[in-house]
Amino acid sequence: MVFITFLVLTGLSAVAMITGFVWMLAASGRTRRRSGPEVGAEIMGGQMAEEGETLAEGTVFKGKGVAVSREVDLSFAEIKGMIRARRPEAVPALLAAGGLLCLVLFGAVALWLGLEDKLVGTLFALVVLYTVGRIVVSFVRA
Repeated sequence: MVFITFLVLTGLSAVAMITGFVWMLAASGRTRRRSGPEVGAEIMGGQMAEEGETLAEGTVFKGKGVAVSREVDLSFAEIKGMIRARRPEAVPALLAAGGLLCLVLFGAVALWLGLEDKLVGTLFALVVLYTVGRIVVSFVRA
């Protein structure tokens, strides 16, 4: 029963993390669009490299390629500043970060409860606790 509880908490944390991440991208993300023959050659070259195929002369691409990417970058100091100013833009970042930390913590506890070998589960939980502790300390110091 306790294992199921932590498994459900892990799932809810994953949903919170994904929701916060998508919300953060939608609310404050920067979209970058590129197009042209160079972009098409870059995309085709990357796909061919993934498939293990190479050309001696490089990638030949005729046509026009389009690449769209979206990114958000926030530092801990920026998030803390938004929290101090009580700006609503901090909510998606906190949801994503809090969801990630809870996902890792609840996942480690669920893994520890579910594993037969408690030594491996304990070692994994210690690594997770150390990592989460470092992240929290970095956030406080920012």
